[in-house]
Amino acid sequence: MKLSVIIVSWNVREDLVRCLWSIGENRPSGTYEVIVVDNASSDGTVECLRRDFPAAAVIANEQNRGFASANNQAIRKAQGQYILLLNPDTIVHSSSLDTLVRFMDNNPDVGACGPKLLNADGTTQASVRRFPTFRGALYRHSVFRLTGIFRAQYRKWLMKDFGYDRRADVEQLMGAALMVRRSVIERVGVMDERFFMYFEEVDLCYRIKQAGWRVVFVPEAEITHLGGQSARQMPARNRLMMLESMFAFFRKHRGRFETAMFSIVFKPAVILRDVCHIAIGLAAYVYGLVTLDARRRGKSSMKIRNAARFLTIYLYRFLFKM
Repeated sequence: MKLSVIIVSWNVREDLVRCLWSIGENRPSGTYEVIVVDNASSDGTVECLRRDFPAAAVIANEQNRGFASANNQAIRKAQGQYILLLNPDTIVHSSSLDTLVRFMDNNPDVGACGPKLLNADGTTQASVRRFPTFRGALYRHSVFRLTGIFRAQYRKWLMKDFGYDRRADVEQLMGAALMVRRSVIERVGVMDERFFMYFEEVDLCYRIKQAGWRVVFVPEAEITHLGGQSARQMPARNRLMMLESMFAFFRKHRGRFETAMFSIVFKPAVILRDVCHIAIGLAAYVYGLVTLDARRRGKSSMKIRNAARFLTIYLYRFLFKM
């Protein structure tokens, strides 16, 4: 079999149905299979799949095993020469799957490739990055973002100057649509299940690059990515998981001692950022009261609530267990 399409889903039934229809309407010319792993959804996803998409293989988990573990379940079951890890909130465009498969066929030194991702309005979505750095992480997640310190390192990490109209070798690709050669997975291993959510594809791309394979962005193939629908269901917990996964990546690839030294600065700087957000939010809320600006009050309340929830519920875990 040429291609195995793997989709991990959690409570995004409507997105998943749209994704599966797009695959059916724009199916690849070669042999392929679709494997859906459902992480204990409560929205009737499994019943819908078995009723409306009988050709798709379904793995129904009794609990949410996380993104990496669920993908590994399907990878071990997959028969394809190439494995496409695809988010459920994507829409496959015409010929995109064939374009990626053809590119892999013609470039045997490529371990993984990915398409151009588009937003719902058709604009290009940023989907390539360099591997994360300590200074870039400080800017993105902590009070350093409010000061502007390390902004250049953050922009370098996110490759803000990357031209998405050209094919290029990159360090990492977004896991929303990532095609990997089966023989490469057999060499470097499946996804690291220590990453429950986030950074699992970063780690995989890192290991692929370390093993001497290329990772390539292929803009001729296009797939629409509607965004992190599952992630938005739990913003505070989602944020904590991202930070924990980032630390796991740093410990694994930068070393435990270096990461421990980094955490001495990083952890209080993150807390300080949330404290600042609460203070700024309170000031904005008071201003909204004085000016009778209901919209400003609503946005300020959300900022205060999110920051306070993170600090009060996850503070102990964040400070002492990451």
